[in-house]
Amino acid sequence: MIFKAAKPDSRILILQIIVASILGFSFHSEFAVISLFLVIDFLLFYWYGVKVFIKRLLSYAVMYGIIWGFTTTNIPILSVIFPPFLMMMIKVYPIYLLLKLLVDKAPMDELLYSLDRIHFPKSLSIPLMIVYRYVPTIIRELHYINENLKMRGLNFSLSNIRHLIRTLENYLVPLLFRSEKISEELSAASLCKGLSIDRNRTCCTDVRFTKEDYLYLLGMAIVIVVLLLLNYLTL
Repeated sequence: MIFKAAKPDSRILILQIIVASILGFSFHSEFAVISLFLVIDFLLFYWYGVKVFIKRLLSYAVMYGIIWGFTTTNIPILSVIFPPFLMMMIKVYPIYLLLKLLVDKAPMDELLYSLDRIHFPKSLSIPLMIVYRYVPTIIRELHYINENLKMRGLNFSLSNIRHLIRTLENYLVPLLFRSEKISEELSAASLCKGLSIDRNRTCCTDVRFTKEDYLYLLGMAIVIVVLLLLNYLTL
C-alpha cells in the first residue's frame, strides 16, 4: 500500500534552506535582509499559526533593537563587538527557522529516500539523519529534566542564580547520562532500519513532485526575484 507523501516535498524544503542561506549572506541591503525574514515568518504563520508568527517577529525586532541601542549609544567596546555578532545572528536566524520547519514537517524516511533520489552520499546522509533525530530528542529530554527540577525547586531561576555551577550540574549530569542512552538507541534503530545497507532505498509513501510542489517552486522563484530586486534597489 502506497501512502501520500507530505507536502511540500522534502527536497524543496532542503532547497529553500540553501537558497535562504545564499540570499541571506549575499544581501548587502538591510531592507532586503528584513524582507527575507518576513517572507519566512509568513511561511511559519501558514504552518504554525499566528502565535509562532508573532513570537518570531518579536524576537527578531528585539535583536534589531539591541543593535540600534549599541550603535546609537557609542559604548566604547560593546558598540564595536556586539553589533557585528548580532547582525550575523539576524542573518542566521531565518535559516534556523527553515531548518526547524524541515525537522518538524519532513518525515525521516521520506527525507532519506529523497536524498537517495538526488544521489546524495550515504556517508553524509546517515550522520545527518542521526543528528536530525538526536537534536529534537535532546531538547525534549532537557525539557523533561527542567520540569523534574522545577518540582524539586532546583531549576534555573533568579532566586538560585548565586548557585549557578550547582544548578548547571543538576542539568548536565542527567543530560549526559540520557545522551549516552539516546545515542545507543538511535544507533540500534538505524541499524534495524537498514541505513547501512548499500542498496537503493524504498519508501512506503509516494515521494514525487506533484502540482502542489511545482506551484510552491514557482512561488519561491517569484519571491527570489522580488528579493533580489529589493536588494538592488535599496543599496
